[in-house]
Amino acid sequence: MRAHGHSDAQRRREGQQALYVYGFTRAGGMERFSVPGVSGAADVRTLKLGDLAAIYSPLSMEEFLGPEGADPTQDLEWVAPRAVRHERVLEEAMQSSPVLPVSFGAIFSSPRALSGAVDAHRREISRFLDDIADKEEWAVKVYANPQHLRAHLEQAPEFLQRLQRLPETPGARYFHEKKLRRELDERSRDEGRSLAAHIREALVPDAISVKSLRLAERGLSGRQDDMVLNSAFLVRSGQVRRFTERVQRLAARYQPRGLTVEATGPWPPYSFCPSLEERP
Repeated sequence: MRAHGHSDAQRRREGQQALYVYGFTRAGGMERFSVPGVSGAADVRTLKLGDLAAIYSPLSMEEFLGPEGADPTQDLEWVAPRAVRHERVLEEAMQSSPVLPVSFGAIFSSPRALSGAVDAHRREISRFLDDIADKEEWAVKVYANPQHLRAHLEQAPEFLQRLQRLPETPGARYFHEKKLRRELDERSRDEGRSLAAHIREALVPDAISVKSLRLAERGLSGRQDDMVLNSAFLVRSGQVRRFTERVQRLAARYQPRGLTVEATGPWPPYSFCPSLEERP
């Protein structure tokens, strides 16, 4: 769903009030929020739109556009705390009713603009809220430690035998050792991806749907190990315990081979939302 008002706001932003939208739920659901809104104020509200309701905060256009029409959403230090508050609003809403989350930064210029956008997608929103009512999104990430994977491969009979058969002459021995180290590095990367695929397949029977997400680089993940799996699983609420217990068993099984398996949730179900983009 596209936010309305950015182009107009650059012409009329000074003093203009807008609606920052977090997501949608059923009318009559949660109306009082204990967590602050995206700007840090205690201003999270709901706007009834027929049988649906938008979760929103009032804000000035200048809050997101800046006094000179700059785009502060490109500044990670500015975005990070606001994105966290955005998520916390959704997580609190999820405790009492199904939620269709909206990505960070959706701003509508007026209640009328928001109502029009909802009317254009009312059927998809209602269908999703009905469908997600008894389900939860869980994230499963797998990290591979290259050194541990390599050490495990080095103990395989194949490599032990090859090490014992290295040439005795220094030059030839150096060449073969270098080739073997390079092969071990490649095999350890392949092994990490292969084991991650096995873990994913082992969890599929406990899920209704699975979405593969982008793998984060080490610098972005904050981990020293390589992320080899990042998937979202849609799980029935009654099966969550079984799902997380299976994750724990897989984590214990693969930990000696250099893998860390983690499940977190429930999260706002972004990965399984319908597209609410405007149609041409």
